[in-house]
This record gives sequence, structure tokens and C-alpha cells, in this order.
Amino acid sequence: MIIMNQKETPFMDAVLKYVKKGIIPFHTPGHIQGKGVSKEFAEFFQYALAADSAEVEHLESHHDYEAARKEAEKLLADLYKVDRSFFLCNGTTEGIQALILAYFTSQDTVLLPRNAHRSVVGGLILSGAKPKWVYPEIDREWKVATVVETEKWLEQSQGVSGAFHLYPNYYGMCQDLEKQVIDGLPNLVDEAHGVHLQFSDFFPKQALDFNITATVQSPHKILSSLTQSSWLHVKKKEDAARISQVLGIIETTSPNFLLWSSLDAARALEAEDNNRWNETVFRVQNLRKVIKQISGFKIFEPTKSHTEIYAMDPLKLMVSASDLGLDGFRFRDELRKRGIMPELAETEFVLFLITPAHQEKELAHLSKALEDISQNGVKSNRERINVPIYPRLKTVISPKEAFFSTGVSVKLSEADGCIAQEMIIPYPPGIPLIMPGEQITKEVIELTQYYKSLNWPLRGMEDKNTEFIRVIS
Repeated sequence: MIIMNQKETPFMDAVLKYVKKGIIPFHTPGHIQGKGVSKEFAEFFQYALAADSAEVEHLESHHDYEAARKEAEKLLADLYKVDRSFFLCNGTTEGIQALILAYFTSQDTVLLPRNAHRSVVGGLILSGAKPKWVYPEIDREWKVATVVETEKWLEQSQGVSGAFHLYPNYYGMCQDLEKQVIDGLPNLVDEAHGVHLQFSDFFPKQALDFNITATVQSPHKILSSLTQSSWLHVKKKEDAARISQVLGIIETTSPNFLLWSSLDAARALEAEDNNRWNETVFRVQNLRKVIKQISGFKIFEPTKSHTEIYAMDPLKLMVSASDLGLDGFRFRDELRKRGIMPELAETEFVLFLITPAHQEKELAHLSKALEDISQNGVKSNRERINVPIYPRLKTVISPKEAFFSTGVSVKLSEADGCIAQEMIIPYPPGIPLIMPGEQITKEVIELTQYYKSLNWPLRGMEDKNTEFIRVIS
């Protein structure tokens, strides 16, 4: 019997160790270690432990927090010009799954992009709704899924009960959402990465500018709220009541007041000062010019061949060091050695998330790190494979039916042709390589083994060594 030391605090220690390293984060949350929060919230946070409470003091309700919450949500709805907004304290996952449960049942088929986030699959499992997947376009040089092409999306829209859109995607790419809205049906949006789009004319249009039903956003990703805090917007009053009912079922009955307070403060900051977004865009434009002058690096920019990409968020910076012989993961490791941590690494590039909290000092540190990598002559010795990053998979049964079926664990290497009961999810970005109900192929097996060799975190599998996968027996 192993006797464990209960005085150890491994998770808390790991967090503190990262903070003390002084690494400059170009990743979520958007407040960048507190640099981007408002003065008022910084002062409030001095009382964080005391404010982690279950009571408030409010003129109308005295001790009931609901009145204060609703007042704050009305201010949020006014800022985004919608009928109703909701604070969420279980992330955008909560909002996505609430929307799916509010509009779809096991009798419904939902039109979805195949590069949807894992939380969407959770919503399908909970609701029983059947997905009708539309695969995004692939940039073969960068080995990245872009967005769904409009004509393909509309071709697949016959007979569906509604649509769930991804806008923008993780990398800031936007499709022509206005044309992809399906008239007369619920049009729901995962806008986790687009919470800031209304605050500058340099950004793509926000989803709420189109004829959608509701959208979920992640202010913690690029605004200044705390991690796990999100919000949901509903355009019309008649849709708000049903969504409110569902949220009442799935949201926690012990909400974190620090998260809600951070949402309130983030909204107030955006209402006060929008010009900071324009200033951030100007800084990023200058940074792009600097990076282009450094030997060995490329920045992703849509070309005429990317007809599916209608617009792109300028604050998402995809940079490749493949001309230096570095895959994305080795590139990330070299950045980390130089005090920089990007949002994510993939096989061909890293992604930098830039917010108003990144001032000239942080951007100069990034460009200096890139210059040092360029001059250092580091190369990767990892072998690359030529397998489609989004193999077309057959959906045999619904995600819910697969999830609740009897399953067995088999060797991944021998699972070709089996029906998956669990997901394999490269994380980030959190897009399932395979999901419950889909048939496993040789390409899925090879990609999983390749990603494992790159030390790309893979989630969703019971076997954390990714040697076995649960399939339907």
C-alpha cells in the first residue's frame, strides 16, 4: 500500500511555479496575468477571499443575489443590443449545451461544422440530437482546418431542424455567416473567440449582426474576465424564456461570485473604452511587419485560394517556423525557453493570442525571441507524416446512442472498422479527431499515434496512454 503525503499540493504548486517563471503569456485568459483588468476590478480582487461568498447586500433584494445578477445582465444586454443576456460560470461549454438542449431533441437533426468544439458533442449526447456534419476546408500547407464553404453548407441544409455555427474558429477565421444562416430555423452560434468583434471596425462583424437566434461568447479568452466565466446573448424575447429554463437545470446552484463579478467588470471596461482595441490592432500590424523581416518565419494570411474565408480576426497570429526546420511543437518549446508561451501549437505552426493587455514591451519580447530562434539554427528531428488531418468519417449511430451503449476496450492499433464509444481530442484546440458513433479508420489510428509522438495532449480517452480505446461491443 502506497502512503501518500497529504500535505502536498501538486496542482497549486504547478500553477505557482508557472507564475513565478515570469513567462509572458500569449494565451488565454485575455487579462494576461491581471494586466488587462480594470482598476476597479483590481481593487475588488483584494477582497477575493471574502468575496467568495453566497450572500450579497442589494437595495432591492437585500441578501438575494438574483436581483444584482439580473441588473448586471441587463447592462450586458444593453451593451450588445440584445433582448436578454445571461452570465455563465461554467464556461462557454455551459452555454453551448444549454442552447442545444433548448432547441433540439432526439427527433432532430442539427447542421454542424465537423470542426466543432468537444462541448458541442456533449450537447448532442445530452439532447440525443443527430448531427449532420459539414467538413471544413483544409489548408494543406499549414495543415489546418479553415471554415466551411458556403455552398457546401447550404447543400447539406435540407431536412435539418436547425444549425449550430462556429464563428469565428479558434484561429480567428470567419465564414460568410450572413449567407449560411438557415431561414426559419434556430441558428445558434459558438462565438467563443468573437466576444470582442463589435468593439472595432478593424474586426469582422459579430454574429449578432446577422439573423441568428442566440450566441455564446467567452469573455475570459480575450476580454478581461476570469477563466471559466462566459456569457450568452439571445436576440428575441420569445427565445429567452426557454433558454433560461434550461440554464436553470444545468447551471450550478453554487455560483462563483468572483466569476460573475469579473463578467460585470469586463462589461463595464468595454463600455468605457473601446479605442484600446484600435490601438491593439495598430500594435499587431507593426508586429506583423517586424516578424516578416525575420528570416525563417511565415505568418498565415488568407489568399485568393481561401475563398471560404470571408474575414479574419487580426489579433490571432499564426506563425510557422517550418523554413527553419521546426514543427509547431518544437517551435513552442524554443519559445518557452525564451520566456514566451503561445496559445497553442499544432504540427506546422503556433498561435499567438494578442489582447489590449499586450503592450509594446511584451510584443518586443516576442520579436526578440523570434530573432534569437532564427539565428540559433535549431531544427526538429521529428518525422512528418502525410495523412489527411480531417479524414472523412462515417457516422454509424448518434453520439448519444454510442455513449450509452455497452463498450469494450480494444487496442487502438487494432480498432480499424470499430465504432468509437469515446472521443480522441487533440487539446487545444479541443476538436475531436473522432467522436462517439463514428467508425474508426486507419487514418484516425495513424494520426492519433503521430500526435502522441509529438506530445500533443490527447483527451477524451479512458486510457491516458492512448494505447486502448473504448468501442461499441
